Amino acid sequence: MGSLRPRRRAGFTLIELLVVIAIIAVLIGLLLPAVQKVREAAANVKCKNNLHQLAIAANNYETSRGTLPPGADGQNAGCIVYLLPFMEQDNAFNNFSFKPATYAFWYQDPYNRPASSGTTTIPPTPNPSGIYGGGPTIPTLLCPSNPTPETYKTVLMSLNIGVAGTDYPAAWGPVNNIVYSSYPGGLVLGRSSYLGMAGYYTASGNPDNVGVFSYQSRVPLVKVTGNDGTSNTMMFGEYSGGYLAWAGSGGIPDGIDGASWQCGFMITAWGTPTVGHTFDQTPPAGQNPNVYVFSSNHTSGINVVMCDGSVRTVTPTIAFSTWYLLSGYKDGASIVFPD
Repeated sequence: MGSLRPRRRAGFTLIELLVVIAIIAVLIGLLLPAVQKVREAAANVKCKNNLHQLAIAANNYETSRGTLPPGADGQNAGCIVYLLPFMEQDNAFNNFSFKPATYAFWYQDPYNRPASSGTTTIPPTPNPSGIYGGGPTIPTLLCPSNPTPETYKTVLMSLNIGVAGTDYPAAWGPVNNIVYSSYPGGLVLGRSSYLGMAGYYTASGNPDNVGVFSYQSRVPLVKVTGNDGTSNTMMFGEYSGGYLAWAGSGGIPDGIDGASWQCGFMITAWGTPTVGHTFDQTPPAGQNPNVYVFSSNHTSGINVVMCDGSVRTVTPTIAFSTWYLLSGYKDGASIVFPD
């Protein structure tokens, strides 16, 4: 006579399945912020290291040449261009075209950047290397918290503000402009998350609060040491950009802008740094104020490196007077970096 055995149940009931799904959802909800925090912490460490490497390169350049590189030279090629050989980027430096007798600006040189057409078609370069001189992407110049290079629609190439011939090349004329790249150049130029500190305003407009990087500047670090001090003077800061609404004018598309590594510097007169922005078209007029100031996509603040190589974090709540005085090297103000 056979015995009756209870049948084993296969699988979950609907209620049990819903409970399991709910538990998994809760765990994911708890885990995701932690993962994001770890990822941002790692990005912040990488960003700070990038800035430290820039300062080391600048200090090595100064040791070799007796001064820091110019914030921008006669063709508006910025300080980072000159630092490339000191960052193990000799190929990028050698591929960049310096032709001051031929072109007024580096971005007019077809070896460095394609002529503006307003289209996304990138023509072959006449550069013998087969690569545009302004084009290489250099990882150590990119903050991981910023949008990826291909996300940017245009790039900042130079600040032509102040007095022509004194604060920027005379060939630009008396009209003051912040110069962005039209297409297809905006697709070619390498990006940089970091710009040199030019001080409060232009060298001619505010000579007492000039930074270590301005047009045709050649500042020895001994002058920084003898004035405000290397530990109290900012050298480079983060720049993440913002939204530009050009409506296609000049071949420049609407979208977020960044900076090219050929761009030399940014001034501090336009405001304290901003952080954690979303790069959308927030202002009714179109332009996002983040394009005019040092900025970061870190939530804690922007990273800056001082002339002595130390990296500090600046919060948006910093007093404006403290912010701009830290950007100059000979204003004579005894400013202690805020903790």
